[in-house]
Amino acid sequence: MSLPFFITVLIILIYIALFMKKKLSFTANSIQFMVLSIISTNYITIMTNNLDWLKATEDVTQFISLLINRECILPLVGVIMVNGYMNYQKRSEKMLCYLSLLFFISVLDVLHVYFHSLFYPDWSLFNTVIVNGLYLVFCIWMGKGLYYFQKKEEGRYGQDL
Repeated sequence: MSLPFFITVLIILIYIALFMKKKLSFTANSIQFMVLSIISTNYITIMTNNLDWLKATEDVTQFISLLINRECILPLVGVIMVNGYMNYQKRSEKMLCYLSLLFFISVLDVLHVYFHSLFYPDWSLFNTVIVNGLYLVFCIWMGKGLYYFQKKEEGRYGQDL
């Protein structure tokens, strides 16, 4: 049950990421996606294997849904977060974007617990929400840095990064 749900969420996020207005170039978005994918993969590996704060399921289909979430959905949410954050002008719109995406990825974590693909023996869902909030702040910080380099490159040579 969890695998079709997370595949559907992934497809919807791909459409949103493809058709939304973007301030970052394709290269900058690709760099951000790759770095965020590495960070989220290392996060789940450290939490499950090294610290044993999270326990991943032994069921293959549910574990694949966990991988889809950490490898694809979270980096796509990061790309959507940065481009949405840079497109909005008002602070209230930016905060609404941040809070809605934080709620979205926190609900995905709740669904992992509901589908029994993750267990929290020495960790809590509140800690996960805090880590997700820090993840989105890191996404914004990294996107601003990439945007700075993109603008610097455009100004110097008249082309994109």
